[in-house]
Amino acid sequence: MVRFTMSVRCAHCFYVVQHPWLAAFGYVKVGYTRNPWRRLNTVSFTTCFTPEWSYFSVFECEGIKEAFLLEQAVLYVFEDVRVSQRELIKCDPQPVVDVARRICDKLNLNALLKAEPEYHLNTNGSLSPTGSQTDKSVGQTVEELQSSTCILRGHVEKLKELRDSMRDDGFFSSYLGSSGMQQEESKDNITAEESECVFSDEEGVDALTDEEVEGELDYDFEDLAAPDEAYTITALRPYQAEAVDRCLAELERSGAALCQMACRCGKTPVAFKIIQHYIEKVSPIAVLFLVPSLGLLRQTVKKLYGYGLRRVNFLLIGSCAETVMLDDGYALTMTTDAETIKNTISSSTSQLVVISTYHSSHIVCTMTGFNLAVFDECHRVCGSATPTNFNSVLLHSPCKRKLFLTATPAYNTPLRMDQVNLFGNIAYRYYLREGIDAGYVNPFSLRIILGEGMEDMNPYFFEAMKLVDKMIVYCGSIKHATELKVRLGEPPPGDVKPFVVLLAHSKMPSAVVSDVLRKFTVHKRCILLNVRLFQEGIEIPDLNAVFFAAPRRSPRDIVQSICRPLNKMDGKPSSYVFLPATIDKKLPADHPVNLEKFSELVPFTDALMDEDPVFFEYLIDPQKVSYDIDVVGVRSLELSSGKIRKFVLPALRRGVRYTNQGRDRLHRATSLPWKAAFGELKRIVLECNRYPKNNDAWVIGERSISMMMFLKFVRKGYQQYLDGKTSSLQMYQIR
Repeated sequence: MVRFTMSVRCAHCFYVVQHPWLAAFGYVKVGYTRNPWRRLNTVSFTTCFTPEWSYFSVFECEGIKEAFLLEQAVLYVFEDVRVSQRELIKCDPQPVVDVARRICDKLNLNALLKAEPEYHLNTNGSLSPTGSQTDKSVGQTVEELQSSTCILRGHVEKLKELRDSMRDDGFFSSYLGSSGMQQEESKDNITAEESECVFSDEEGVDALTDEEVEGELDYDFEDLAAPDEAYTITALRPYQAEAVDRCLAELERSGAALCQMACRCGKTPVAFKIIQHYIEKVSPIAVLFLVPSLGLLRQTVKKLYGYGLRRVNFLLIGSCAETVMLDDGYALTMTTDAETIKNTISSSTSQLVVISTYHSSHIVCTMTGFNLAVFDECHRVCGSATPTNFNSVLLHSPCKRKLFLTATPAYNTPLRMDQVNLFGNIAYRYYLREGIDAGYVNPFSLRIILGEGMEDMNPYFFEAMKLVDKMIVYCGSIKHATELKVRLGEPPPGDVKPFVVLLAHSKMPSAVVSDVLRKFTVHKRCILLNVRLFQEGIEIPDLNAVFFAAPRRSPRDIVQSICRPLNKMDGKPSSYVFLPATIDKKLPADHPVNLEKFSELVPFTDALMDEDPVFFEYLIDPQKVSYDIDVVGVRSLELSSGKIRKFVLPALRRGVRYTNQGRDRLHRATSLPWKAAFGELKRIVLECNRYPKNNDAWVIGERSISMMMFLKFVRKGYQQYLDGKTSSLQMYQIR
């Protein structure tokens, strides 16, 4: 029952929360938590929403199981108006609270109801409630709750009676209308941010980002690759061999090494050689290899086996029952049985390679005996600073050596990859531009499509489809993508060949998404509108363009998305990256109003500069350095190519280079492309046989960089490294 006179001394809560964006569509969110102080500040709530979440009501329960039971009971009763597989209910908040109170009475649950409570930190800054349960790992607690599939057993009849009485009273139809709730319609009417970021609220996924949740889905994309694809390796590419040497040295020096290598450049062969090194050096040995998805788990074991790890035992930890077939008829199955996993690892007397998804890795997070742990796509573990299934090995494993692999480190997340105590130093870095110049990555053309507004995106798409045949469009939300699809139902202009329009988003069942992608590969000309899918880990052989139809702020998302069409194939033309922008054609291109509009491209240009130093040099001095960039105006703008070259492109460069206060964002020591700047410093030392003087300058564009100041910057960082302090330089720069 709900009591109002006594306070249950705990923080295990069932909650009803609201946000203006959800309220606009008539939704509330429910869930349970053991930590109401920080629940609304976790990444899953803040990544895509404004900070306007608030508790409408909270039921403080006696324990986490009671809170979980109350959540499940509420969702059961409200199933007619619940969004499938989400803790979202199409209802006003007060009726949800009233029903929750009735459920407490029916199930004899003791809870303290608080209306619109505000939770604050303890005076010592602690976020967690006291009590023995706070010492248990999140993964263990989640396992216990999630394994309680029968938690409603014994209560179903009471709950069914309550639900049926509400149906008879017409309660649900008052929110849905006489026709009832159409599931697909309900999905697409949810706000953009909800559809991408509000996921299942078990404690174990409290702080999972949308990327991490996507990583758990098992989209069957393997059959899109060439059938019977053989994973073999004869020799490492030169940069891969250098990466192996640098990472091994750093692993032996500090026990942790980060290998940052651009997409499409082959990080798995580097990991294979490092694993092979330790297998040959140490016996017996156990290696842990972590991946973000079941598909990558299957792909990784096939690659490692094909590359040459034949005389080792494999253990696959994942939730898929399908058999993984390797060469020579070798078959492997996955397991998540903790006892089987523990016994296999502890009793191993030979070389053992354990490959696990991050989602299941909590099973082994405290096991000893691993000589090496490899974190593939390691930016996926950064979504929360508190323990989750994804970061359990990072935070708790006593593993002797940890190798981190990524193309896109995460620096603006709760766990940052510049935390050297967790991730080590960047032992080796290989830029996207280096992969393109060496012929391993397909080159791309950057096209900025200019229009007067983005209310109607069709003119932008039509301009892009004049240049390409197949394009993925990254949309802001399911609602946004659906609206674009409806608009694209109109015929294209006569100078644009017809094309098919498809839609895929992260709330579709995996089989549906896989089918959409197959259709995309079959059609000759096609646009695929996409929401939070196909950002990484997927190769579509004949894809040759991406289009950003909504603003992006995450450099990681931007770079991963840019790289989708850059897989190298014989005869494949240059790929395209399309960025839409707006201009007020009544004003000069370099008018402050237009410069402000162009500054919307800054997140894209910053992300690209970090991977492509040539783009940096182009922005500084386009007369000296060429770059495959151009502006295309939509038909209604009537922009001539001469006007674009003379006025628009210079204004665009200025808009992304200078701040609103007119400060040059690029002429800073930390912004300079490292290899080019250090190369100039090295040239002065070797050719002039001295260090830079005050009058030594590196001229870039119309500005000069003092090499003396750059030398001081480098010296300071190196001295910090020698003194054992946090250095402004990364290990790949020091070595």
